[in-house]
Formats: sequence, structure tokens, C-alpha cells
Amino acid sequence: MTTAATFAPPAEAEGLSLRLLPHALRPVPYLAQEMFEGFMRAFGGRAIHINGFAYIAPGGRGEPANPLEPSPYTDGREAWEKHAQLHCREICEGLWSQDYEAWPIDDLAKALPGYFAEAARAFAYTMQPLMSVVAPMGELLTFCGEKFGADGPRIGMTLLQGFENDSAARGLALEELASLAQASPQLLGAVGEGDLQRAQAADGGEAFAAALDTYLEVYGHGSQTWWELHEPTWVEDPSLALRLLSIYAADPQRGPAASHERAVAERDAAIAKCEADLPGDEDRERLRTLLAAASDYVSVVEGRAHWQQNCVGALRPVCLALGEKLAARGSLAAAHDIFHLKLEELAALTADQSAPAPTAVAERATELANWSTLDAPLFLGPPPEAPPPGATNPMALMFGGPAERTDDPTLLKGVGASQGTVEARARVILSLDDATRLQPGEVLVCPFTAPSWMPLFATAGAIVTNQGGVLSHAAIEAREYGLPCVVGTEFGTQRIPDGALVTIDGLAGTVRIHPA
Repeated sequence: MTTAATFAPPAEAEGLSLRLLPHALRPVPYLAQEMFEGFMRAFGGRAIHINGFAYIAPGGRGEPANPLEPSPYTDGREAWEKHAQLHCREICEGLWSQDYEAWPIDDLAKALPGYFAEAARAFAYTMQPLMSVVAPMGELLTFCGEKFGADGPRIGMTLLQGFENDSAARGLALEELASLAQASPQLLGAVGEGDLQRAQAADGGEAFAAALDTYLEVYGHGSQTWWELHEPTWVEDPSLALRLLSIYAADPQRGPAASHERAVAERDAAIAKCEADLPGDEDRERLRTLLAAASDYVSVVEGRAHWQQNCVGALRPVCLALGEKLAARGSLAAAHDIFHLKLEELAALTADQSAPAPTAVAERATELANWSTLDAPLFLGPPPEAPPPGATNPMALMFGGPAERTDDPTLLKGVGASQGTVEARARVILSLDDATRLQPGEVLVCPFTAPSWMPLFATAGAIVTNQGGVLSHAAIEAREYGLPCVVGTEFGTQRIPDGALVTIDGLAGTVRIHPA
């Protein structure tokens, strides 16, 4: 583990309570750092990067840098689908549909800061409807806590599973592609190896390729995980998507369609049990009212996740186009080197036609590689203020908090997010590049999950994450797939050896590591 000194906050953040950004547990290069800091400013937040890791800091303005068009809707789902999502779509599609290769290099460089601001504005729109769905969901979880005790939040979220959402739709669409991939052994083999050219030439390859294009047009423009501007999208490189979809072909009973049916049945059973356990008609009617008000939470939150990743992916075409022109001129060694520079450095580099490739690029690439070996602390500075006793904190339920420490080195404690017990081998997966190492039934141990990780839920026997609470993406989708899940272990990927035999208790929120 790293020491606190390694992650000493900058002078302007001394004395502040800093929290590692949820859903972004890997360091990113300088251009991605600038992008995310701009995203935070766009809705009134504040981020500080330390060793390439993003920390959320107090002290933002609390209001968008550029006021957004107010939503005419009070209903959370309408506020998202009929207003905020439309703005996101318009901005993102406008960014990724430009013919940047035809632009003069000076025009591209001048437009880049404005495009970063536009993507930030789209991201701010994803935050606009948040309280419309968080507030009723918080009321439901508070009610469940009062009536059902400490397990109330998990019970409350079980009552909300099985509803349509973008992450589930992504999985269902990938499952349909997987069925097309089984048209011939040659096609399935090529898909499993991520070889699109060979897949297109195989029997059934033409129909499969056409369906893949349709899928990528909807789900392929976003970043693979939040904020990683420097990583290729699936539209650029579909090989990873191909390898992931082959997972669904292995066991259809673990695919999204079958899992969705189970999730709906479990939700209905949980509602019936809760109503039976409540003492009177008044409480039952209150539960029904709260459920109706909170029923759109998962749909809106997962829709936001999809479009937040699109906000990142929408900036890649213009960045790569400028990088290609700088590389052709000899100012950069390769187009992707652009991500190691800052906006003002790119403006200066573009203006100076005689400038050679900056030595800073190689130094920063090495720096990023070194940062990637560090274990970033979840919190820096003084601890954050605790919520009032008895209060439900939706943000804490989404992002989690410090894990409970134990004196037993073989026991980790987190948050029980989806019930069930599994004993299996742990597979530590830090990025989707390693996803195919996960074997059926193994425990997926990872920093976090994102919508693009959906195929792994069809393979895993259980899920363990470093960060998150019962409202996190991993928790929501684990319940959808009926997988035991423990989130918020804080150091699960560091403390659980790859391949170790572990026992997961998704109700107690524990991970037991067995001796080798």
C-alpha cells in the first residue's frame, strides 16, 4: 500500500476532506484530467487530481458554470427522457458526427476547448434529473430501514429490480448478437478471438456484421469506463466487444433474458413478503405509494451512466483528428500522444509549426505507468461529516464509505448488496482488457463496474468491488443477475489474491479468503 505522503494533497486542498472519485479508480493522463475537472465545474462541483487519480473536493460553486435549460417536468423519468437525455444526445451526436479530418489543423486546435466545454455541458445535463429520482428512492429506503431494520436498504433495492434500463438493454442486445454468432463454428471462433475480419468472412458473418454495426451505433461510442478519454471506444476497436459477447454464447441460462425474468420474479416475491410482514393496511399502502414514486430510479440512473460514458467518447474523434495532424507534421510521434498534453500546450504546439515532439510526452507516459502501480487511498484529509443519526444518505448508499476494518487478514468486510453465498475461485480483473480471464462461476473481484462490464455478470458466480454501496452499478446489476455481491471492500483487489478460494456472503457483506 502507498503512504499518505505519496498522495499529499496540493496546497490549495490542504485541510479539505477529499474522496477518491467513484467509478474511476485508475489514473488518467493530463488531457483526461482536464476533461473531468471541466465536467465537474459544469454542474458546480470540484475535482483535484493527485498522481492522476481524481478526488472529489468540497468548495465547488454549487451551481452549473453555464446554466442549463430548466426542465419543464417534475417526474424524474420524464425529466430525464423528455428533457435532459435529449440535450445529451444532441450534444454528443453533434460532436462525434463531424468530419474533423477535413478541418485545417489551426481550426481544430481553436475548437478543442469549446468542444470540451460542450461535452461538459452534456455531462451536466446527466446530473440535472438526479434529485428527482434520488429523493423518492431515499424515502423508500428510509421507510424500509424503519420497518425491516439494518437490512432495509438492500430489501428496498430488491423491490426496485427487474425494471427496464439502459444497462439491461445493452446486455440483451449483446445476447441477441451472441445468438447470431452461433450461425457457424467458424464465426463463433472468430468472434471469441475478437477477429472481425475473419468473422465477416465466415458463414453467417454478413448478417452478424450488420447487426454488430447497429449495436455499435447505439452502444459503441462511449468510453469503456467513466473518464478514460485515452482508451479506444468499441466503435474504434470492436475486438473487445466481440470477445465479451462470446461469453453469452457459452451459457444462455445465465444470459440477460433469463436473468431479467428471475429478477422480476424475485421483485414480485419480495414485494409480497414485505406487504405480508408489515403490520397494517396503512403501512402497506405507504409502501405501495413509495414504490410507485421510486420505480424509475434504476432506469434513470443507468440511463445517465450510459450517456455519461458517451460524453467522454464524444471527445475522442476531435482529439484523435488533431493528434493525427500533429503526428503527420512531426510534432507528435503518434496521434494518441495527444492525451498526455494539456489544452494550452496543444494550442502552443499547433501554433509553432517548427516544434518537435515534446519530450514531456514520453516522460508523462512513463509517469502514468508508474501511477498505475499505486494504490490510491479512498479518503484524504479529515474524514467527511457523518450524516445525522437515522438519516438516509443516498450518495453514501450509491458510493459507499470506508470499509470496516478487521483484525483477521483472511476476512474483508464491505456492504452486502445482493444476498446469497458462494464459494469459488477469485479472479481479480482491473480492466476489461483482462475480462476473458474470468471463468464461469468465478468471483469477479474488481475496482468497480460500468455498463460495458455487463457480459461479465453472465459469467461470474459473485461480485466483489472496492467501492460502492447498495445503489451502485455493481449492486444494481448483481441483483438483476441474482448474483451474491459485496461492494465497498475498499481494498478487495489488493487483498484478495488472484485465483484464491473465497467465500462470499452477500447478505452479511463479507469475503473470507481460504488458505492456499
